[in-house]
Amino acid sequence: MSYELVIVESPTKARIINKFLGEDYKVESSMGHVRDLPPKELGIDIKNDFEPTYQLSKDKKKVVSKIKKLVKDSSKIYIAMDEDREGEAIGWHILQALGMNDPDKKVDRIAFHEITEEAIREALQSPRRISMDLVNAQQARRILDRIVGYKVSPLLHRKIAKKLSAGRVQSVGLMLIVDREKEVKKFKPVKYYTIEGMFKAGKKAAESKVDAKLWGEAGKKYKKLEISSADTAKNIIKECRNDSVKIRDINRKKNNVFPKPPFITSTLQRSAYNRLRFTPAKTMRVAQQLYEGIELSDGTSTGLITYMRTDSFQIAKSALSASRKYIKEKFASKYLPAKANYYKSKKSAQEAHESIRPTNIFKYPDELKGDINKDQRKLYTLIWEKFISSQMTPLKEEKVRVKIDCGKYEFRAKGRQLLFDGFTKVLKRHYKENIIPKLEKGEEYKWEELLDVEHETKPPPRYTQATLVKELERNGIGRPSTYASIIRTLFKRKYVNSKKGTLIPSEIAEIVVDALKEHFPNIMDKKFTAYMEDKLDEVAKGEKDWKDMLSEFYKKFKQNYDRAVKNMEKLTVKTGKKCPECGEELIIKWSKFGKFMACSGFPDCKKTFDIDKDNNIIKEEKTKYKCPECSSDMVIKNGRYGKFLACSAYPNCKKIITLDKDGEIVKIPLGWEKCPQCGKDTLIKKGYRGLFLACSGYPKCKFTMSYEEAEKR
Repeated sequence: MSYELVIVESPTKARIINKFLGEDYKVESSMGHVRDLPPKELGIDIKNDFEPTYQLSKDKKKVVSKIKKLVKDSSKIYIAMDEDREGEAIGWHILQALGMNDPDKKVDRIAFHEITEEAIREALQSPRRISMDLVNAQQARRILDRIVGYKVSPLLHRKIAKKLSAGRVQSVGLMLIVDREKEVKKFKPVKYYTIEGMFKAGKKAAESKVDAKLWGEAGKKYKKLEISSADTAKNIIKECRNDSVKIRDINRKKNNVFPKPPFITSTLQRSAYNRLRFTPAKTMRVAQQLYEGIELSDGTSTGLITYMRTDSFQIAKSALSASRKYIKEKFASKYLPAKANYYKSKKSAQEAHESIRPTNIFKYPDELKGDINKDQRKLYTLIWEKFISSQMTPLKEEKVRVKIDCGKYEFRAKGRQLLFDGFTKVLKRHYKENIIPKLEKGEEYKWEELLDVEHETKPPPRYTQATLVKELERNGIGRPSTYASIIRTLFKRKYVNSKKGTLIPSEIAEIVVDALKEHFPNIMDKKFTAYMEDKLDEVAKGEKDWKDMLSEFYKKFKQNYDRAVKNMEKLTVKTGKKCPECGEELIIKWSKFGKFMACSGFPDCKKTFDIDKDNNIIKEEKTKYKCPECSSDMVIKNGRYGKFLACSAYPNCKKIITLDKDGEIVKIPLGWEKCPQCGKDTLIKKGYRGLFLACSGYPKCKFTMSYEEAEKR
């Protein structure tokens, strides 16, 4: 039986779409990319016009083999990946892996922004060809990132510390965090004072209170730090306290606060972080689930939101119509604007995309309680409320500005009053009123209170994950699909850690950034990084040849790289201390896990010491245990996954023993003392997933088993 084959990236997406299309179609998942550059070599022939060498990923051989079998019996093939550069490239790579270099006869490309039956069937009626401009933009980005990563990272390994990495966009993101940390450390607080007073303008206490602040003197506004001493502040209060308060001018103005546009990737990540405490990575993971499709309790299946990697504020006409219908039915007509609200995207936005919105406005968050999990519901609610509110009327308020004379000094009071809640009817934001009582020009009052308030200037705030995303977007660094991965990589490489929600760079991060700034100024230039993003956009639009763009980049990069190889000094921090083993000087070194002290006589002497933040050697904590190999004392050490026992005779004896979370020795379960595959001793090891058994014959024997599974057996 002949059928039409639809190829998508995700198994979830495949399952949902298959339910829409029925027996005449087969929907198969590629499980993401099937081909890539080789993992352990550059894979780019720079001399041959940057020709990439792609290879089939090891874990995708079965997937491609299955797709090949399905292709043989199919009458038509639809490449149905996400409509962005990455999706376009995945589709192209699949065709290359299938050996279909001339897809025009049998293959079409379809694209959709939401996974609903209507959207899928509409896409099948409007097929197109794979856009090589989009594919080449993705190839160019991949090659740019590979060149920087595979050239600069080994240089950092040799000159600074092993297992460090650099990235074309990642390193600029790290630079933002490091530069902000330097500002924070250099900052010196300065004290200053403000004068704040209160008078009453009526008989009812609750309605008569007016709070005012000193604005200036003799018509001239004070600068923020102008009142810098307590004595000056007290003298001003002394003068003002004896004078009456006279109303010089009152300005009442009605003001509209318009709703913000629906979410794009960056604003969704920021809002989800600020309101839900979701990291950008978690936000994108949950959004992907909502986009790919949910099987509902009524037996239907559908995607709940539109595509979540977008920088466009475009909204489909059908969605505008549905939202206006909902607002009209749910609220009074005063909440519905005369015309739909439209929002302008930035110039570089991919206008083929839509903003992030619900696929069906009438699927209310409360109705999905039993169908989606807690995190999915929180994010869906955020998206649903944001989209509905974006199509509502503005909030209306009255703002009041009062100018007040007190002798030669001028005070000012501000107030605001809510007249109409508008779009906040859905968003439910708290509106804080400050109602100014009825005042008349020329009226005079007496101060009830007059205080000098001491303040201290504060350093610029450290970045949070949300504000870093905002800064990356503002500077044109990366694209919507890259923000979460940039932050995830910085954590993975141990370049940053989080403290009370703020991003703190490690000491090695500061060293790396300084070295890269000195030797690769163009890579670490925010404007240059944004310029390269613009060039990639030109490639995607067919306005620039991708290999010309790579050549332009590489010419300058090669000059910097060659100079760095020659001039970058090896990081060595002398301590003046002598090695107890051989008498050579001890030096400070770094790994991606932090700094330590090592003998400069390496590799002849391999003595190392753990050190604290002040570079003091941490004394080894001796234990009652003896090494089973050489009978030396066992000492407690700290490793990546916690504390463990190590032989004090290291490096002559490298015996280590795993400890559990309570500091007790973990024993090998009975019957598992020997590897079942090769008969050698088994070892207890600790990884990020917990304890596991491993063969001592690794890497020749790669037997592993979780500790829990070994105990059960």
